Amino acid sequence: ECSWHVLASGLSSIVHGEQGAMLVASQLATCAPTYNAKLYAASQTFDEARHVEVYHKYLRERIGWIYPIMPGLKLLLDKILTDPRWDLKFIGMQIIIEGLALAAFERQRASVMDPLLKDIFYLVIRDEARHVTFGVNYLEEFIATLSEEERNDRAEFAYEACVVMRNRFGSTNVLKHYGWDAEEAMKAQTGSEAMTLFNNLLFSKIMPNLKKIGLLTDEVSKKYEELGILQFKDLEDAGVIDWDEMSKPLEYSSKTV
Repeated sequence: ECSWHVLASGLSSIVHGEQGAMLVASQLATCAPTYNAKLYAASQTFDEARHVEVYHKYLRERIGWIYPIMPGLKLLLDKILTDPRWDLKFIGMQIIIEGLALAAFERQRASVMDPLLKDIFYLVIRDEARHVTFGVNYLEEFIATLSEEERNDRAEFAYEACVVMRNRFGSTNVLKHYGWDAEEAMKAQTGSEAMTLFNNLLFSKIMPNLKKIGLLTDEVSKKYEELGILQFKDLEDAGVIDWDEMSKPLEYSSKTV
């Protein structure tokens, strides 16, 4: 039973994150500065709506319950949704939240046992990869036009978002459900080598993209190094999409089960 609660907690966070992505994408469909960006944001809104529906349906029909949003994720989503600057919405959603989600989805797909859930992750990952790639390419051109002060402001925003998201997986939902001391359990979990490595690896999709778009300034690079995630900056970024891979027929694990 405990493993089902752990899965429900993780999938609930995904649902809330996808709901936030849907809302931000719908905002960008109206406030993005170019027609192409508006058009892509409109198509992404539809993608995110499908993601919300499929994960929510899985939770409802396969597990039976859903947990509330974690405070850290809500804080960041509120900041992105209420900030009037369209480019900060792009950075917060396309680079930070979507990039982190992409890394988490790939790891979860490798670990889950249910063939249906594996297929869901496979299809959603294809969508998320497109979203991140568009964000990287679009923001790279835009950020190059900013002044040094404006770029530093965006770089600091991205860093603060990473700090919030680095702690977003510290959910206390399951701990509270079983009546355990959530504070003590979180302290032990946060300080463990395994959890530190897991959290850091989630940024393997974010750091190279921040470098690609020009938001790894000297000042914030020092801060990322203190977090232990600057090491990922030289990995492959999402600026180039593998069209050969994207054009392959869809593969479903359930076909082989």
